[in-house]
Amino acid sequence: MLRKLLSHAAIYGLAAQGPRLAGVLALPVVTRYLTPADYGVAGIITAYAAVFAMLQSLGLSVVLVNSYARQPQRYTWIWRQLNGFVTLWSLVYGLLVLLALYFLVPAEGAAHRLEITLLNGLPIILFAMTDMQCNLYYQLKQKPLPVAIRSFIVGVLGVGLNVYTIAYLRLGYMGWFYAAFISAAVGFILNSYSIYIQQQLWPIFNFKWHRIKHSLGVSLPVVPHNLANFMLDTSDRLVLDVLRVPVQKIGLYNVAASFGTYFLITSMAISQAASPFYLKYLAQQQDKAAALQVRRLTFALQVLFLLATSLGCLWMREIFILLIKNEALQQAYPLAIIILMGYNFRPMYSVVYNTLTYREHTNKLWRISVAAGAGNVLLNFILVPIFGYQAAAYTTFAALMYMGYAGFYMKAFKASTQVSYYPVLWLSLTVSMLFIVYNIAAVAIMVKVILTAVAGTLGIVAAIVYQRRLQVQDSKENIS
Repeated sequence: MLRKLLSHAAIYGLAAQGPRLAGVLALPVVTRYLTPADYGVAGIITAYAAVFAMLQSLGLSVVLVNSYARQPQRYTWIWRQLNGFVTLWSLVYGLLVLLALYFLVPAEGAAHRLEITLLNGLPIILFAMTDMQCNLYYQLKQKPLPVAIRSFIVGVLGVGLNVYTIAYLRLGYMGWFYAAFISAAVGFILNSYSIYIQQQLWPIFNFKWHRIKHSLGVSLPVVPHNLANFMLDTSDRLVLDVLRVPVQKIGLYNVAASFGTYFLITSMAISQAASPFYLKYLAQQQDKAAALQVRRLTFALQVLFLLATSLGCLWMREIFILLIKNEALQQAYPLAIIILMGYNFRPMYSVVYNTLTYREHTNKLWRISVAAGAGNVLLNFILVPIFGYQAAAYTTFAALMYMGYAGFYMKAFKASTQVSYYPVLWLSLTVSMLFIVYNIAAVAIMVKVILTAVAGTLGIVAAIVYQRRLQVQDSKENIS
């Protein structure tokens, strides 16, 4: 199980997200021609666009996943009806998105207001549902390679366009927007061929309203959950904009947050690979062995995340010096440490999310996410005016920790699991690691080399021991 999961994650993460790694390596080229104001404008607009994109899907990805798992003979009929409904809904919703984006462009981007609006709004209207349906189809089929190939093509194109528009054409923040739009359009064409031509999943516009009503009854409670979840990654820039924090300082925060985003992309790739395994074991509702396998999978991922983020934060100062060829932007590396460590929440959050969504307790999820999102926004409004924009990094970390661990105390989750996950222990370990790496990030490089070697050795030994335990367990299950 663990070997297959990691191989799929490698395909999702390395092949599909390889171009993003190339984008990181391109930072020394493009950052020479960017300013904190460029990062500020891009961060603000991207944050608003992300929120609008989340609302567009109406949370129906949950219904797509559940219909595939529960009705394998009929899921295509359900998917086509939902696609038709969302396509029509997007035409109405899209007009509101374009109008809102037009007035949300900050003063520093007013000269390109219309272009920014169209480049960020049209993909939400035209591309989002097809992309989501295609990615889910191959994820649930446990065929990551087609998604990885398309993502690789689109990613390479995006990185090349970023370098061309920013470093050669000197378009500043507009380079990001042009590159993102063209890449999204190419991705839509490739996904359309896969999902509509090869799989024949054309949208049905004469859909059954009772099917749509039932689907919305399951999906709409997920919308505030997904929105709050996504807002944890974007709301800081929105609040800083509302509080009239200078765009240059928002840009510094955006640079720091971007390193959290790079890890978020990797964590999402791993979550994609893990989702089918969770579904497999959660289907065995009364099986204690299956519940133990779910816990083993979660703990293995949690150790992997802690090790990766801790080592990344340990070397964050050197990473900034190497990649960010701009002294003004290099000031943001301490904030990047705090934000990156916050993303350790995902493995623990994933087991709660997968359990509750499979049991169709979607109306419970908002209690976790909305509280985390609202708490993050409220704390930002209180603390940023007092302590400055840097406070947003600490509130994000706190909110992400709540997101990851609050679900274990919900009655719906306790009733759905047969094992303990020791959330207090894992939370304490994460906070302790943040304190340690934050305070030793400036030590001598040789000390970091020694610490990295020790941590890497321990990680390899733990992985070998854990893999053998899983093989023994799988053998017992096969015999039984």
